[in-house]
Amino acid sequence: MKYGVQLYSLRETAEREGAEKILQMVSEAGYDGVEFAGFYGRTPEEMKELLKKYKLVGISAHIRPEAVEENLPYIDALGIKYVFIPWAGAEEFESAEKYAKFLSETKKAKALLDARGVGFGYHNHAHEFENGKDYLKKITDDVAGLKAELDVFWATVAGLDAVGKMKGLEGKLAFVHIKEAAKENAREAAQPVVGEGAVGMPAVFAEAKRQGIEWAVLEVEKFPCGEQEYLSRSFENMKKLGN
Repeated sequence: MKYGVQLYSLRETAEREGAEKILQMVSEAGYDGVEFAGFYGRTPEEMKELLKKYKLVGISAHIRPEAVEENLPYIDALGIKYVFIPWAGAEEFESAEKYAKFLSETKKAKALLDARGVGFGYHNHAHEFENGKDYLKKITDDVAGLKAELDVFWATVAGLDAVGKMKGLEGKLAFVHIKEAAKENAREAAQPVVGEGAVGMPAVFAEAKRQGIEWAVLEVEKFPCGEQEYLSRSFENMKKLGN
């Protein structure tokens, strides 16, 4: 298994110190690659050189369907293998008109990515599962070949068993977003270091290995300690769980 960081996690540092600083942090902590959430005003070639400098793979990116075409130069230059839809509001699933538009944009983007051999998928939050709904299943059923990047934190916050959901997505599960949950007030609290919270990461990694999932991608929304310490401690725990 390989280990990456969703760079949204380091957004505050990126705003203060730029893209190179956060790539340096990820590299120094030992990770293999990164998942982009924007490209920080760098050209595709500039970003490619930074990845090379820090010996990182640009494995994936979070890009909305309607923005895929304009980001193809980055996808091509960086050798990105997967693009994931980072967010769709509940109204995009619940309104027939908005869902038809979302579906059309998703299929159009998928065709562009298919032509490049790049996978396309959907990254969940909690609202996709609330009130007995399963919009992650809906969109991956309605768009042939669309994959899932299951965020185990948000699945847990929504009251699901993360491992059970992983099993239900078998064959569709491309990556797993490794985000730990606090044992109390998980929606609002800082995320603990991976393996020290309520998600049940040993079982998550065991299931990911069973399914042959290649990449575990760390994401943090609220740090419980310094960013570099968090990256390093979580990486060490992830390696123990994933190897």
